Amino acid sequence: MTVYRNVASLILAVMLLQAASGILSVSTPLALSYMGASALGVGMVAAVFSAGFMLGAWFAPDVVRQIGHIRAYSAAAAIYAVGILSMGLAFDPVAWGLLRLFQGIASAVMFTSAESWIADSTPRSKRGGVMGLYQLMLKVALCCGPLLIVEHAADDIRPFIWAGLLMTLAVIPLCATRRAQPVLPDREALTLAGIFKIPPAALMGSIVAGVCNTGVTSQLPLYAKDLQPGAAGASAATLYIAAMIGGTVTQWPAGLLSDRIDRRFVVAGLAAIALGACIALYLTAGKVSFSITVLLSALWGAGALSFYSVSASHATDRTEAGQITQVMSGMLFIWAGGSVLGPLLTGVVADTRAGQPGVFAAVAAGYFALMTANLWRLFVKDRPDAAHRQPFQPVGSTSVVQGKVADEADRPATAD
Repeated sequence: MTVYRNVASLILAVMLLQAASGILSVSTPLALSYMGASALGVGMVAAVFSAGFMLGAWFAPDVVRQIGHIRAYSAAAAIYAVGILSMGLAFDPVAWGLLRLFQGIASAVMFTSAESWIADSTPRSKRGGVMGLYQLMLKVALCCGPLLIVEHAADDIRPFIWAGLLMTLAVIPLCATRRAQPVLPDREALTLAGIFKIPPAALMGSIVAGVCNTGVTSQLPLYAKDLQPGAAGASAATLYIAAMIGGTVTQWPAGLLSDRIDRRFVVAGLAAIALGACIALYLTAGKVSFSITVLLSALWGAGALSFYSVSASHATDRTEAGQITQVMSGMLFIWAGGSVLGPLLTGVVADTRAGQPGVFAAVAAGYFALMTANLWRLFVKDRPDAAHRQPFQPVGSTSVVQGKVADEADRPATAD
């Protein structure tokens, strides 16, 4: 239990960050729609945040190296909180786009600081369990955040006050820890060659997770609003929470299963679940009770929000130890790039005659491509040697230190 106590304050800090992010994921699209922004406009603001995260993920290790983990995290949290509270003061889509850009950069710095600290503070033999608990608690926080705003209208500033408060509180656990800061990072810069070293099946998983998953979550609140206009906030929060719960339930079992059978088969199965849920959400929009829609949202999350970690583990299996950090950094960079494109594409689709249900029809093509690509790679190529398979690491697509975790798993065991 000592190892868990050592990182408890760090996990709590990121949970508060994620709770604030969960509020913004629901309230931002609804408020933008209230201001008259089109579905494409909503998608553009979401894409700007992803672009900021992409930029921050590139430079965050250098920031941490220069000023240390606590200072980098605290400064980024302050910038993020100021950005959130400013959204409550300036109800303007253009201003929000600029604010979300800086929030994305700050988010990447915060994740880099906290997650690298967690990885450094955890013995290699215990890292899988600690990271599993970490990912579970983060998804719980994402589910709990929107519960604070279920009764608030789209033009209410209180959701942004709640998010700003949580982001400010996120500084306290990290600053209050008595644990010594880890050794400052020394990351090799990402290169184009590093991206080309990503196994094709894993690369496809990273692309689809960025484009399709982010595209759906950017439009999901508007989909809920169209179904229940009189209770937009509550219905949007309900669908979002259901999707997060679905991903939470399946993530760890899927990872354990991927340690026993070919990971590409697991990814194909998860993509098939997401594909089926998208088809159902498209065909049943406005034709079934809202409770059935909630169940379908949970089913989508069960498939769509779980395959990235398995794809990341597959990349580890097929990569030499000395190249793992660079390859995993490349996966994160590709995911971030996809998350810029995804909300723009789904925003365009939602503004057509297909409307919000058309978003699910569009992303279904991505999940079908992911399923097909993994099955094709599985049956036309030899399976990897079991001796080179690494234990599943339950990392999320926002984990900027997942490469470090995987790299450590390849090193010879040492005394902790």
